[in-house]
Amino acid sequence: QHREAHRIGLARFLATGEARILNRRIAITAMRRNGEEFPVELAITPLRTGDTYHFTAFIADITDRKLAEEALRESEARFRAVVDTVPAAIRIYDGDRIVFANGANTSLTGYCHEEVLAPGFLQRLVHPEDLPALAHREARRLRGEPDDSQYTSRIVRKDGHVRWIVSDAVPITFDGRPATLVTSIDITERKQAEEERRKLDLQVQHAQKLESLGVLAGGIAHDFNNLLVAVLGNASLALMELSPESPARETIESIEVAARRAADLTGQMLAYSGKGHFLVGPLNLPHLVEEMGHLLVVAISKQATLAYHFAPDTPLIQADATQIRQVVMNLITNASDAIGDTAGVIAIGTGMFSADRAYLSETYLDNDLPEGDYAFVEVTDTGSGMAEETRLRIFDPFFTTKFTGRGLGLAAVLGIVRGHHGAIKISSEVGRGTTFRVLFPVAERSTAIATAPATKLPAEPAPSNATILLVDDDATVRTVTRRILERFGYIVIAARDGNEALALFQQQTPFPDLVLLDLTMPGMDGRATFRELRRIDATARIVLMSGYGEADATEQFSGEDLAGFIQKPFHMSDLLTALTNALA
Repeated sequence: QHREAHRIGLARFLATGEARILNRRIAITAMRRNGEEFPVELAITPLRTGDTYHFTAFIADITDRKLAEEALRESEARFRAVVDTVPAAIRIYDGDRIVFANGANTSLTGYCHEEVLAPGFLQRLVHPEDLPALAHREARRLRGEPDDSQYTSRIVRKDGHVRWIVSDAVPITFDGRPATLVTSIDITERKQAEEERRKLDLQVQHAQKLESLGVLAGGIAHDFNNLLVAVLGNASLALMELSPESPARETIESIEVAARRAADLTGQMLAYSGKGHFLVGPLNLPHLVEEMGHLLVVAISKQATLAYHFAPDTPLIQADATQIRQVVMNLITNASDAIGDTAGVIAIGTGMFSADRAYLSETYLDNDLPEGDYAFVEVTDTGSGMAEETRLRIFDPFFTTKFTGRGLGLAAVLGIVRGHHGAIKISSEVGRGTTFRVLFPVAERSTAIATAPATKLPAEPAPSNATILLVDDDATVRTVTRRILERFGYIVIAARDGNEALALFQQQTPFPDLVLLDLTMPGMDGRATFRELRRIDATARIVLMSGYGEADATEQFSGEDLAGFIQKPFHMSDLLTALTNALA
């Protein structure tokens, strides 16, 4: 059967004149004498003698070559099967197009196999921003110049989604030409996880920095308040002792004014540390914000236009109105500064927002705030915007982008929001403006903030011979406070710490009429001293004093019967009023 087919094929070959083609080779199946078939190759060469054609045929047994070719095909099939099961995308690039690609390229890119092998595929696949660097890298590699074998880049899938890949590229020779073998895997999820971890690390570092600065600011404010007690107290005493005509009165009054301004600064520092003085009550945000906007309209840039949007369902919050006014004032004045001398808009709005965990995690002061409804005040400007390095520092105390600073500014805002268990979300882009959104827990779900007790009015004047046990570790505070009290007829016993106070208290018969007790002292602090004094005399009248705000200072005395509280630095009249109320 084979012989007949080959005979017919050979006759047709000779008849069509194809035999004139020199060195024609054809492959046929031959049969040995024993009937065994085997492949052969005929090399036929025509010879012409006059008008007659003759042919010479060279017959070669190609069994080994056929076996080698079959083994090669099987090897390639096995290689293709193995390569196609590898999850990494493998491709060979010859500098012009991809000449080999496994099946994983399709799942990675979204393109079919034919599209992957088509000319210009890499130009469509690689992200436009990464294309120049990738082309430069590939050119160096094809020239044999050293380069990093591993690199990260972005691709744009056929469906338009951007994915991150990491690739390993090594130079090879393919079909006798230099080429590059590239292996790529998708690392988008890993990239996203790394970015989330980076953001989380930055948030943790920022929170730790803010917490450290808060502790530092609170400590400085507390110690500075003790110094201001001496300045204000001595100034008040000096004014009392000077005649109205004394030329020194104006100088001392200037000292008193400067000390009061310094006290305002320490108040801002306490606000930043979250330990400010809060007088909390139900607060209507739209009313307060509108009121502040009308007051500040004359102070902001003449190029800025105020626009209001108050959602009708903005809920009440539990807050200190004075502190929230400071927040609104700072946000509006900062928006005005961002607009500067160019025309712009400051949009101010309030409303209610349902914040989930993902949203809260991107805010400042996310101290595991609960998901749920929050009232917000939002200030948006069309000003210059902020770069990332500026945005990371805006809450640092005394940081400013202006030529001269204005005190704590946004640092105080952050402290006030911290004290109200709120959060701040910032969106900003250079040249496109900034948005501050400040979240506050709604009144129905707000975590209670300690509220200062109402001031008690004296029922009758305090006796001038009342005995006061003054307990404070700061010598300047003890000295000036003692002088003030004795100036008004009080009998003063001074103690420098809790242990000395307990000893002096028990030595008095009867016990002192009132104890003026500092909260923060080394050794036995105010809380421990309070407990021991009440153990000695359950009816002891104790007025607490502290450089920290009342809400923070009295929190640890919840349920106790404090006779009063006075915050340092205090004016002489504040001290006398507090003692009169307590003794009455």
